[in-house]
Amino acid sequence: MKKLLAITIFMMVSVYGYSQKQNPDSLKEVIEKHEGRLNALDERVLVNEADLGKLNKIKVSGYIQAQWESYGKDLEKSNGYNNTFYIRRARVKFTYEALDGVKFVLQPDFSTGNLVLKDAYAVVNIPKLKDFTLWTGQFNRPDYEVEYSSSQREVLERSRVIRTIYPGEREIGVKLEYVGSTIPLKVQLMAMNGNFTAAQAKDVDSKKDLMGRIVYSIKLPDAGIGIDFGANGYFGGNLAKTNPYISNSDGTADSVKVWSYLDKNWVGGEVQIFADVLGGMAIKAEYIAGINSTASTIAGTSTMAQMKASPNLFNNFSGYYLYFIKNIGPKDQFIARYDYYDPNTKLSGDAAGNNIYYTTWTVSLQHYLNDNIRISLNYEMPKNEINASNSTEKKDNVLGVRIQAKF
Repeated sequence: MKKLLAITIFMMVSVYGYSQKQNPDSLKEVIEKHEGRLNALDERVLVNEADLGKLNKIKVSGYIQAQWESYGKDLEKSNGYNNTFYIRRARVKFTYEALDGVKFVLQPDFSTGNLVLKDAYAVVNIPKLKDFTLWTGQFNRPDYEVEYSSSQREVLERSRVIRTIYPGEREIGVKLEYVGSTIPLKVQLMAMNGNFTAAQAKDVDSKKDLMGRIVYSIKLPDAGIGIDFGANGYFGGNLAKTNPYISNSDGTADSVKVWSYLDKNWVGGEVQIFADVLGGMAIKAEYIAGINSTASTIAGTSTMAQMKASPNLFNNFSGYYLYFIKNIGPKDQFIARYDYYDPNTKLSGDAAGNNIYYTTWTVSLQHYLNDNIRISLNYEMPKNEINASNSTEKKDNVLGVRIQAKF
């Protein structure tokens, strides 16, 4: 025990003596070295906190729609099958709120064999202009049924007229939007390429198409009724690059100068009525009419006869849809939609050829298992115009069942 105590005292004295011999500058270096390590650790912590702050500004959402469909005999002949399972949509949406008044959105669609970029845009509040935002990138065209998300829409697909004049729903361009905070008014003005196909990342001509929409809302709280009504318009053109010949809507032939634009203009009106009656109901409608053109894609080296045989198309059209939506208890919903589309209002009967009109009844039942899971039963019944070119009613009804999961 005495030996152990002696050794301990000797070691303490030795350490003390060694420390007394150390240069104060050396001790300073040691201290500064440790301080440097602590500062580096602080910097790493701050960087991690900054990264966490950025991650907290990212919102991830999305939905998957798994679907089964059964087709009528005419669709079976064209498809080669009468029923199928498939993934209708599989989308993940990333929203990044960089700071107050600045938002970035990215939404790809991972549907089987169809990876497509649906949305890629930025939204910025305009300084000193209250209630105004500027959108730029690829996003929905300003129309009610177009902008109404497919994850919320009461039937499986949009109406025929909307699918025809706004294929793909999205466009690349810039949009100025006003949403009133003191008055219930919404105004949208958009300039876009006007290509109408997602495969074309850049414009195919020099002219930009314009689109506008204005909506005014009325609320009657005592009656439990809300009404939105508005108007929209599209003003653009298609370039006749090589073929000067035109087939007019009334069937007559005409011509234009090569490298001139064919009108693509229409206007529409809309109304949505929401009523807190017997669990809730809604009526939605939109009517659109105007001129739609299609530029001929025939090569400029073709003969005059070939160009006349495949002319640019210039058609007057009209279409509308009408929804009736009724809640049945807290988890079920019944929907009926009637829509009409005539691709050529100037001709009817045998003179219309294959430009026939369609009327379509769609009935749907929705059941919400919870806030994230919805099951839809949908039956679509199109009815085509009968003429010499289409002598029978096509058997093209579609029965669909969809399970949608949102997150």
